[in-house]
Amino acid sequence: MLSLVEFDGDKYMKKLIKPLLIALLVCSICIIVIEIPLISISECTVLSFDELSKYFGFNKSEFTIIAEEDTHGGFHGDGSYYLILDCSEKKEEVEVIINDWKPLPLSENLQLMMYGGEKDGMYYHSNIAEDAHWPIINNGVYKFIDRHSGVVDQSDDTDLLNRYSYNFSIAVYDLDTNTLYYYELDT
Repeated sequence: MLSLVEFDGDKYMKKLIKPLLIALLVCSICIIVIEIPLISISECTVLSFDELSKYFGFNKSEFTIIAEEDTHGGFHGDGSYYLILDCSEKKEEVEVIINDWKPLPLSENLQLMMYGGEKDGMYYHSNIAEDAHWPIINNGVYKFIDRHSGVVDQSDDTDLLNRYSYNFSIAVYDLDTNTLYYYELDT
């Protein structure tokens, strides 16, 4: 013979809620601990800040930001980042930072990459400078870092135009306006 046992739903739920809340809290903490490093690794603004400081010597928090935009996103982190800094209040500090930078004009490859033009019968339809709000700068210095895998000399742009993808950073400092123009591209 079957016997029916009375089921007390409220009592059962009370016993179940505490372990469920603890499990939810533990899962939330795990997600936060795991996700925060992933976000900081994939967010290129964080990397751009580190790269700007490491390779170019500028800590953007020490200067006035005129403009900034980051289009990096997605799984591979493709995109671009540009930053324009007003450095007029720290000219002496900047002089030390840019001491070993190359004088303008940009190399031919960098000129083609940033502003477009023609080389060896090939026309480069680049509007990077326009997208990054870079004017044509006549009196300034620049520094280029090639982050493409397998590069031996990161300051050499010789093979820049012979690739299907680009991973580079460039900064130009306008000596007339004391403005830094920074750009990075990852494709």
